[in-house]
Amino acid sequence: MKDINSYLTDLSNSLNISPEKKERIETSISYLSKNLWGHFQSRLSEVTVIGSFDRETIISNDPEADVDTIVVFKQKEVQPETYLKQLREFCEKNYTRSEIYQDHPTIVVDMGHIKFEIVPSYFYSETTKRIPAPRSKEFRWISTSPIEFKKNLDQKNKNNNGLIKPIIKILKHWNYLNGKEFSSYDIEKAVVNKSYSCSNLRDYYFYATNALIDTAATDKQKKVCADLKERNRRLRILEQYKIPEYIETELSTYLPFP
Repeated sequence: MKDINSYLTDLSNSLNISPEKKERIETSISYLSKNLWGHFQSRLSEVTVIGSFDRETIISNDPEADVDTIVVFKQKEVQPETYLKQLREFCEKNYTRSEIYQDHPTIVVDMGHIKFEIVPSYFYSETTKRIPAPRSKEFRWISTSPIEFKKNLDQKNKNNNGLIKPIIKILKHWNYLNGKEFSSYDIEKAVVNKSYSCSNLRDYYFYATNALIDTAATDKQKKVCADLKERNRRLRILEQYKIPEYIETELSTYLPFP
């Protein structure tokens, strides 16, 4: 029989990708990087992995999980479409057995065991890069600072007993089970921007879910968050009246193990 803290601790551990899968992904990253440098040579400044895999917040059970790879070009006058076309041609040449398609602003390579989203970029400042804007944006390029965000997340995790990344994974798991109404980055940002006064994963869970609920903007986000808020209310009642035999059952109805 598990209380909230032990259930969430076991759940977060079950969401970690296996060492074998991690090693396979790292091998694919090395192969991709080597081929990118070989193809574009002196035209590149940097090839680097960002996103959930780099920040160690990727979850094992999401079949749509991907590895974001930024390809930084030295030249910056070219429009995004030119870079995307060149990256697609590179992928079609080197990954003949993989599904390849454009998902603006990236080129996606589905390798079966993992998807790579390859993003063209150029340096805007020491910590900021420019990447193609989504189609809904007015501007051709937007700024991103993945190094700064990772640094902030790592520091937040360190300052909070290493429990920030586990709670992010739990919220991503909940998000996946509820139609992925939130982007992975928005979940991470909501958790990182929250101030905490916690001692265990149970406390972080309630703080972090409240932080995410407060960011709900669309009708669908508000709907899934209303359900989450009600689930949390019921959990607190079960705790208050010391009914532990129902706590695990309640959690398993909306946060089941993968």
